[in-house]
Amino acid sequence: MGAQQSSSENDDCDPCFAFRAPFKRYANSTDPLGSPLPDTPISTRKRREFSSRYGGLEKEVSTAGQSSFYTSNANNSRTADVHEGSDAEAVLYEKYQLMEVLGVGSTSTCYRCVDKKTGAHYACKIIDKQMIEERFHGMMEQFHTEIEALRALNHPCIIQLLDVFISEQKIFIVMELMEGGELFDYVVQKGTLTEDEASNIVRKVTSAMVYMHSKNIVHRDLKPENLLLRRKPNNPQDSVDVKIIDFGLSKCMTEPVAQSFLGTRGYLAPEMLQRRDYTKAVDTWALGVIVFVLLCGCLPFDDDSATVPSDDLVRAKFVLRFPRWAKNLSPSAKDLLSHLLDVNSARRYTAEQALDHAWVTGKAAPKGNLLSSPGRIRKSPALRKGANRTPQNGGRQKISGKYCPPNRKQAANNKLSPPPRRVMARKTSI
Repeated sequence: MGAQQSSSENDDCDPCFAFRAPFKRYANSTDPLGSPLPDTPISTRKRREFSSRYGGLEKEVSTAGQSSFYTSNANNSRTADVHEGSDAEAVLYEKYQLMEVLGVGSTSTCYRCVDKKTGAHYACKIIDKQMIEERFHGMMEQFHTEIEALRALNHPCIIQLLDVFISEQKIFIVMELMEGGELFDYVVQKGTLTEDEASNIVRKVTSAMVYMHSKNIVHRDLKPENLLLRRKPNNPQDSVDVKIIDFGLSKCMTEPVAQSFLGTRGYLAPEMLQRRDYTKAVDTWALGVIVFVLLCGCLPFDDDSATVPSDDLVRAKFVLRFPRWAKNLSPSAKDLLSHLLDVNSARRYTAEQALDHAWVTGKAAPKGNLLSSPGRIRKSPALRKGANRTPQNGGRQKISGKYCPPNRKQAANNKLSPPPRRVMARKTSI
């Protein structure tokens, strides 16, 4: 049995991606949590040490003696080389020629680079280690986490890491060049999307998730902005070459559950919002949200709670409703969403179950059934010329001592009533 569905359609809803105040710790002395979700005693939740925060979300705390991603890729047929030492930069320039700048942010600069031997084009992200430590203390761990995760993964729908060069001052990360931009920007520009086309896209993303989870890696920040196209299709009939990027918040699950509270609002599973121990099922919840947005053009829920929600609130809040413009959505698509967006993580579909679903395989995805989502998904703030982008202004603003998405300050000063219908916007992981 999947997520609850409402018989009434959602005509006038709050905006899906409204920016609210950052999460706060739950201070009640009582424990209202008693659902069948995997339980973590409230005393343990209250004792957790938050060594670093990004807008209220805790950073992953490394465990002493915990095995690294580096030890998990021994059987990987292709592992990126890591060159570390005083000569690392010289080795980089011996192999690659840096070309034009693709993107500039406060955390890194991304260049197009060319392999001198093969002539192949890649993207080279350059990180100034000292500047990062001074301005964004603790963020270096996210770069190292991404490097470790991508070295352990080799899948056609996951961005490929080629080389890493680490000198005393800088880190150079050479990756696959993603020239097609964000998946959802392509959908908007294309103007039309059918269910069978959406099914093909979801099938590729889900297959990457199955592979990723088989390696015991959980992404924890799956969202539309982290789905990029290697190149735009030349014609509408061509297959979409979509890939998962940004493994900075990923984790190698050496234990059955994880605890750190992080990710992106709008895509956080209920168990994470409740500060409970969680499993890889948080990724399948995020997949469900992505599929809903792809099919309907808006978020299914508003999870911007300022406090830890009780079980009753979770059951009332995460009721799956479909907007009025999604009347022609097939029963099979709705069935998939009800299983992916199940508030009970123990019942929620695994990535393998999702990949075997009739809608994802294409058997039950109606051909020619046009969706309304392309006309309701908003374009990204700026369509990037190069998809291997770095966040403008670092993707964060420091407001009152906390890191917040760049547009949260504006949203905080604009307390007008929300528009009457749901719209598609974008959120930043914090």
